[in-house]
Amino acid sequence: MLSMKLSKFSMALFVVAFALPAVASTHTPSADVLLDGAFARAQREKKNVLVIFHASWCGWCKKMDAMLESPEFKRTYENSFVITHVDVLEAAGPQKGLENSGGEELMYSLGATKNTGIPFFAILTPQGVKIGDSLLPNKANMGYPGEPNEIVAFMALLKKTAPKMTDDDRSTIEAFLKTPASKAPGIHNRP
Repeated sequence: MLSMKLSKFSMALFVVAFALPAVASTHTPSADVLLDGAFARAQREKKNVLVIFHASWCGWCKKMDAMLESPEFKRTYENSFVITHVDVLEAAGPQKGLENSGGEELMYSLGATKNTGIPFFAILTPQGVKIGDSLLPNKANMGYPGEPNEIVAFMALLKKTAPKMTDDDRSTIEAFLKTPASKAPGIHNRP
């Protein structure tokens, strides 16, 4: 009888031991956990942290990610930044589970408001000091830099916050942002 109880207990323990990692792997990390990891990596690699606030439904967010991840620019951005995405402002329903807890609060603490929109991004030192963001002088959010004034502001921001980025790197990025291809259909252009 005791061996049967131990056997059931062992089986239950076995199920729990294998179920917990599966549950944990589907858990969305908090914004604090994401930032802590980014700061640690940035300190090791002597880079700044580019925190991008985005959502699954946001076309401009996808456009920004496509630029950052493109074969032409990925290495350039990764040489200067530890890029960290924080999911915010998801619609109710299953997508809400994609959000990183504390993300909206973090976004607002870095200068965004309820009307800022996404993508909103901020650039932080490895010690967590904000040295730039996507807000224009009039406090509008550039998001993905597609308009001439946004491109100018974005290029100035890169010059200020990406010391490893060369003038040639920045010129290549700027030339791309000024082309019709950077505003290609299919990634939700502005109306």
